[in-house]
Order: sequence, then structure tokens, then C-alpha cells
Amino acid sequence: MLYFYVALGCALGGVCRFLCVSLVTRYAGDAFPWGTLIVNLIGSFFLGAIFGSGLLANGAEGAQLQAFAGIGYCGGLTTFSAFSLQNYSLLSQNAAGKLAVNILSTVVGCLVAAAGGFALMERWAAG
Repeated sequence: MLYFYVALGCALGGVCRFLCVSLVTRYAGDAFPWGTLIVNLIGSFFLGAIFGSGLLANGAEGAQLQAFAGIGYCGGLTTFSAFSLQNYSLLSQNAAGKLAVNILSTVVGCLVAAAGGFALMERWAAG
């Protein structure tokens, strides 16, 4: 049954990624991979929030939530492979400034987003 939860989460996360990246690209253009950065930040925050909530400690229900939301949804939503390919493209275009901004803002931003999600939900779960 956990495979079903992973598959369902991946499907929903992938659709959300497609919609978010499409929407951001429509408004911000494609000169910089803003859509990928945004979904990675959202996914990092959400994954931090899931783990910070303490909900994963609830036996079978926690395992189902981790399979659906943590592995499936966040796995379908976040785009590290796209991030890597876009960075290679920036590198091959000799766009060192954009490359540095994308790598630093994604890595640092996602770390901060994950910590923020974790801290928020840890406080919420504590009451």
C-alpha cells in the first residue's frame, strides 16, 4: 500500500511542479530558472514542515504520510535533475553570474526553507 501512496504523491507533486513552473515562466520569462528555484524552495519548506510536525512518528499513519508527502509529493515537486541541467546550460552559456546566483540561492534558500518549515511545525506541534 505504501507504493500507492508514493505513486499518488509523485503524480500530484509532478502536476504541481508543472503548473508552478509554467506560471512563473509565463510571468518572469525564461532567462533565469525562477520556476525551478521556487518549487525547490516550496518543496524544501514542505518537507521540513512534515518532519518538524512530529506526524511521522505516528506508526503506520506516519509511514503513510511520509510515503505520500515526503517521498512522493516532494519527490515529484522538487526538481534537482532540472536544477542540474539548467546549471549546466548556464555554465555552457558562460553565464557565470547567473550560475552562481542560481546555485547559491537554491542551496542556501532551500536549506533556510527546510529549517523554517521544520521550526514552524515543531512549534505548532508543541502547542
